[in-house]
Amino acid sequence: MPSLMSCLKALRSRHTAVALSVVMLLALVLLPVAGNAERNPDAKDPQNERSREFNRPGPSQIASALKALSSQSHTIIDRLSKLGELSVEGWRYHVGDVKGGAQSLDDSSWPQMQDQNPVQTTDVIWLRKKIEIPSTFEGYDLTGTRMWIRNMAGNNSVSVFFNGERVAAGESMEPLVLTNSAKPGETILVAIRIATTARPKNLGFIRNPIGIDFAPNRPSPQDLYSEFIVAALLLPDLSDNASAEIATLDKVVQEVDIKALDAKDQQKFDDSLRKAQRDLEPFRPMLQKANFHLAGNSHIDAAWLWPWTETVDVVRRTFGTALQLMDEYPDYTYTQSSLAYSEWMAEKYPEMNAEIKKRIQEGRWEIVGGMWVEPDLNMPGGESQVRQLLVGQREAMKLYGVTTRIGWNPDTFGYDWQLPQMIRNPASITSSRRS
Repeated sequence: MPSLMSCLKALRSRHTAVALSVVMLLALVLLPVAGNAERNPDAKDPQNERSREFNRPGPSQIASALKALSSQSHTIIDRLSKLGELSVEGWRYHVGDVKGGAQSLDDSSWPQMQDQNPVQTTDVIWLRKKIEIPSTFEGYDLTGTRMWIRNMAGNNSVSVFFNGERVAAGESMEPLVLTNSAKPGETILVAIRIATTARPKNLGFIRNPIGIDFAPNRPSPQDLYSEFIVAALLLPDLSDNASAEIATLDKVVQEVDIKALDAKDQQKFDDSLRKAQRDLEPFRPMLQKANFHLAGNSHIDAAWLWPWTETVDVVRRTFGTALQLMDEYPDYTYTQSSLAYSEWMAEKYPEMNAEIKKRIQEGRWEIVGGMWVEPDLNMPGGESQVRQLLVGQREAMKLYGVTTRIGWNPDTFGYDWQLPQMIRNPASITSSRRS
């Protein structure tokens, strides 16, 4: 079983956002929400305030965990946290369709965006920005780093151009790599065409910063930042002498030479990072007591703002991606609810369903929820919910020879009190009603 730090490093190397989500998850699971989270002095309803803390546990929980460290350590950790993202401002925009992807286009007369929604329109919008790789960022030499932009679409249909060439088109995109090996002074002209929409556009995605994956021949400041945070969160729960261990952690954090970074002395700064990483090693056996098992999942609405026929194709593409990831990553696992989707695949794409069955037998694809779809749990009656479980479990047994053991309905807006009883044994409830 890999260590928690190793998992974080592996996750960060592929998707920085996922690694940060793990840190947020640690904050939620390991620290009491009501006890450690910072309170809103203006909140009058404790239950509402608790809900706010549950919905956004990360920052306040992390801040609470770091209170045990010195102010000097706070300054260092804050500085490290800023090195992984480069903000981008000064986007220019144009309403209406033009050949906005062309490098030769003069956009100097286009207005600059002052906020995320400069104009309310359903028409086509073009966005353009010439991004120049700085010689240093917060004192750090970006030479050799991998730089990328996450989610350049939001909920819109877009086409993205780098230096006049279209590099992507579609919705809800994966991160787009600007450069695999950055060179200070290098420029990339980014142009984005946002297609006509039914509603006025929300361009909030344009605030997304550029992500930075550090050069492999240098220690990663972002990895060390995550390790400091994880240690601060876990030590109070895993250590037999938490106060002494936290004091040691505080000394390790202060080994990071921020003055060298200010002086742009890359070698001295890197040496301090390596020393801090070495001095974190004694914590490894303790931190390995906590293991988080991460599994892929996709929440798919059966029919929301589209016909169910569209959902069939969404399911096909989603399941195909999950199977592809299993081929690419031997340790990848996936969970999926809603047996109606499994029936669609069995009827329309039997070869894909056979591959899913194989992965289920291997223990890498797990059916969860046991319901026909993920239903609302407020308005439907108990009989309806029991039937969801009976029909869903029957379909799981029919298609794959299994029944589900994990209740799963994360997107409902409330849970009735009888749900645990129904999930535990829906057949006995139906039988008792008939007798």
